[in-house]
Amino acid sequence: MRLNFGDISNLFLVITAVIAWFSYTKYKSTPLKYLPIYLTYAAILENVANILLTVAQSNTWWYNIGINIEILFFLHLYYNYIKNKKNKKFLLICAIIYEVYFLINVFILESWNDYQVFPFTVGGIFIIIFVFAFLLEMFQSSKILHTQKYLIFWISLGVLFYNIIPLPLFVTRSILSNYELSQMMVIQYLANIIMYLLFIYGFIWSSMKYK
Repeated sequence: MRLNFGDISNLFLVITAVIAWFSYTKYKSTPLKYLPIYLTYAAILENVANILLTVAQSNTWWYNIGINIEILFFLHLYYNYIKNKKNKKFLLICAIIYEVYFLINVFILESWNDYQVFPFTVGGIFIIIFVFAFLLEMFQSSKILHTQKYLIFWISLGVLFYNIIPLPLFVTRSILSNYELSQMMVIQYLANIIMYLLFIYGFIWSSMKYK
């Protein structure tokens, strides 16, 4: 059976989830303790999506639910890591704005069977902003001396790659032909793989807990 980029990406996701569980003791007392649960959920999401596409010829609604949960998960993660009270309050406001926009788009402007391009783009931009906000806090503290030892640093790099690289795809998705979209999806899969590799590196080589 010939593997495509989507299959390779899903394989890396499963490997990442397994390694996350094996290294759980390293970060079980930090906000990252829910990360292996999320990765396991993401792996299940992808496999169910493939089944739905085969059986029902449609899995858009399933991805809408999954990506919405993904965005809320990462916003919640960085809400727990960011220490600046103003940034935390701003993040909470952004999370509410995103979710309200998502629900309005799903139930009023479009439907569950329409891929939620604009809400997900907004959510991705919010994640990028707050990952940078967290990294700025880290670099301005004494922890900058041991940055590479903290798992959250590698997770943050992975999340940035995952959200920044395919951003043009999200923005132009509605105007692309099916062929162009299939070609552009390779970028998404590459971003996924880069994120998983950074996660794996962090799980294996990180040694300090950033609570």
